[in-house]
Amino acid sequence: MSFRLRIFVLVLLVASTAIGATAWLTLKLSSREVSQALEAQNRHRADIIAEIQQYGLKHGRWPGVDQVVAGLSERTGLHIQLQTAEGEVLVDSDIQANRPSGPVQPVAYDIDPLPAPRFSPTAAPASKVVRVNYIPRDVFGKADPVRDDAARLTLRQAAQYRAGLVLVRCLGDATGADPALAGTQAPYVSQAQLTQSPECLQKATTRVLGDEYWFQGYWDYLTRCERLKPGEGMDADLTNTACLRGAFNDTVVTSSAVPLLLYLGGRNTVEVADFGRPALAGAAGLLIVALAGTFLIARQVSRPVRRLTGASILLAAGQHDVRVRDEGHGELAQLSRSFNAMAKAVQESEERQRRLVADVAHEMRTPLSNLRGYLEGLADGVIEPSRELFASLHEETLLQRRILDDLQVLALAEAGDLGYTRTPTDLAELATAGVTAQLAVAAAAGVTLEVEADTPVMVSADQDRMRQVLGNLLTNAIRYTDRGGRVVVRARAEAGEAWLSVEDTGVGIAPGDVPHVFERFWRADPARQRATGGSGLGLTIAQRIVTDHGGRIEVVSRPHLGTTFTVRIPLS
Repeated sequence: MSFRLRIFVLVLLVASTAIGATAWLTLKLSSREVSQALEAQNRHRADIIAEIQQYGLKHGRWPGVDQVVAGLSERTGLHIQLQTAEGEVLVDSDIQANRPSGPVQPVAYDIDPLPAPRFSPTAAPASKVVRVNYIPRDVFGKADPVRDDAARLTLRQAAQYRAGLVLVRCLGDATGADPALAGTQAPYVSQAQLTQSPECLQKATTRVLGDEYWFQGYWDYLTRCERLKPGEGMDADLTNTACLRGAFNDTVVTSSAVPLLLYLGGRNTVEVADFGRPALAGAAGLLIVALAGTFLIARQVSRPVRRLTGASILLAAGQHDVRVRDEGHGELAQLSRSFNAMAKAVQESEERQRRLVADVAHEMRTPLSNLRGYLEGLADGVIEPSRELFASLHEETLLQRRILDDLQVLALAEAGDLGYTRTPTDLAELATAGVTAQLAVAAAAGVTLEVEADTPVMVSADQDRMRQVLGNLLTNAIRYTDRGGRVVVRARAEAGEAWLSVEDTGVGIAPGDVPHVFERFWRADPARQRATGGSGLGLTIAQRIVTDHGGRIEVVSRPHLGTTFTVRIPLS
């Protein structure tokens, strides 16, 4: 199994186990949370409703209820949310506790903060005129059992609730205390609150008793309610309990807090203890499996990585023969083989570099030694100056110049800086022109030079560089062909490629030397090369130019029969 597959299997195993464990724990915790939340709701719902409702009744408004909700949530362990009838969230215990707001049950419970009146069914009924115009002159005074019937008693309690709210708010503004009523039943205020501030008491009494429209609204509601009762006349007694309660609520609602909707849910928290022993054991097992698998994979990775690291340090220090073990067929083995190939390439490049320096030094040493010897002989008078001697010395300097020029061209080509100007080029025409340029040299060497290029062979190439390639091939062919020999240049299109070949009947190349013909300064016959003044770089440069044109150059040779160089580049 490959390293990549092992990693994939391990990650898949850990991921699937983690997903399954997470799903199981989520379902378990969700079901447990739902059951616990329902149980807690059934146990605490009545107390929560009563406490919040009592707060609204005593305060007549909801500012400060968030503290009550926070305390209830902490005491009951429930998520408590209060909303208005329009759906606006007024208080959320999770948000109060800096937690994300969790889900709540879809069932809403009404929070109606209205006080409940106490009826007196034994009270005597009142006349129609009195009941319409009656306004209690002393809000917090005692009821008259003879004068006050049930309707008047209910109205008196409504006035007491409204006046009580005005009184406690006035006292709260003066003292900074919590403005809340003392009780939930009439008269709603304590004796201490009544006597604490005569000014506040006078303010509350005046505001309530001076609002005749408020009192009249009570009697109007009660009268309409009684008229709508089937079977009753206009003079029916205003003692119906439902009508009295409706009139009372319609009257006090102008001063009481708005009704709210209560939603309950489980608290959106998860403790470690909620998981239980099986869940903790499963999580521990998953962690152990993940750690063990990671350790094994890391161990398999770290060993070859350490070897590669050490080998890289040695390679950077100049030890180019360093290699690492590459057994196996996995990715790490391939990485080791790649490193070994890179180290081998670096070693060979270093060796080629040393050989190049040695070859350049050798190529330059011989002609420079010759020049030095002749110059010293001329200076000492040992050698007589002559035209032939100076011509020979000039030829030696030209040879050194050619070597330096070829080295510069080769360096630019291998660095990718040798510029090419590609234009449509006819290799048949190029072959004809190249042969024409070498006719004089071939004639001097006693070699017959021919060209076979009947049809155009069009390619996209740099004409000057391709002419340089052909010139090098022709020069070598003439140089290594004995007098009476023959050199033929051919240009043709074949198999979607342009072929340019140079075939000679020269001395040929030994089979063991063929792989080296394109190496720098390589010569099959050093004596012949030196005699004709070659630099030993022509074929190397030619191969680089052809490669840059997207082609290749091949050589086929038979000793004592001849050699054929073939250039293949794509047709345009």
